[in-house]
Amino acid sequence: MQPVLSVERVSFERGSLQILDEIHWQVKAGEHWVILGPNGCGKTSLINLLTGYDMATAGDIRVGDAQFGAADWREVRKRIGLVASTLTFYLESSEPVIDAVVSGREAMINLIGDLDAKLVKKARALLKQFGCGYLADSLWGVLSQGERQKILICRALMAKFQVLILDEPCAGLDPVAREHFLAWLHKLATRKGAPALVLVTHHVEEILPCFNRVLLMKMGKVLAAGKMNKVLTSAKLSEAYGARLQLVRNRGRYRLRLDT
Repeated sequence: MQPVLSVERVSFERGSLQILDEIHWQVKAGEHWVILGPNGCGKTSLINLLTGYDMATAGDIRVGDAQFGAADWREVRKRIGLVASTLTFYLESSEPVIDAVVSGREAMINLIGDLDAKLVKKARALLKQFGCGYLADSLWGVLSQGERQKILICRALMAKFQVLILDEPCAGLDPVAREHFLAWLHKLATRKGAPALVLVTHHVEEILPCFNRVLLMKMGKVLAAGKMNKVLTSAKLSEAYGARLQLVRNRGRYRLRLDT
């Protein structure tokens, strides 16, 4: 089966700085991945390459059968759902929620002009399906951080994408809001026909039982990649973060303890 996302020997340099060094990684349909690694390991740079906001120095990136550089990435980008906190800075406070969701269809921000009635109907149905129907007539500026993250996911679901990338979706949430959001995300991930998911996070506490693969990065390279029980271990995490860490699992969730 063709991977929904393929990264082969991808490197990325900015000036004289080597940010990514020959990354090899594939995401197949039905897989849910977590990308972990310390600050500066290249997680965000990798996401920027996948979504076409930066260009790789070397290597091959494909989304389905579309190859970066050989296809119009403005169109290819519609196959990648992206939820990133940076999007919140581009949406105007006065933007109606329904407009923000509809804009995901064309991977655009702050739509101008009349909305397609069919897309509005789909957006309202999507919001209702995922428990956000009560927000349909709100404005972006009055939403809580947790509500904004849910709206961004609904926005991403408007496109016909093959993979949904969540770049630190719990950033800025308090512990209670985070757990409510993660429970909501678990329902999304386990529904029939769910897309492949990629969660970028700093915190193992955010890894849900629905995630079955880990990409562990260190200093711009892949330290380990594969099934959760093979990669997410105390030894590998200690190597990645350069500290003695103990991974504890309880009822399908994780936490880290620093051994001093």
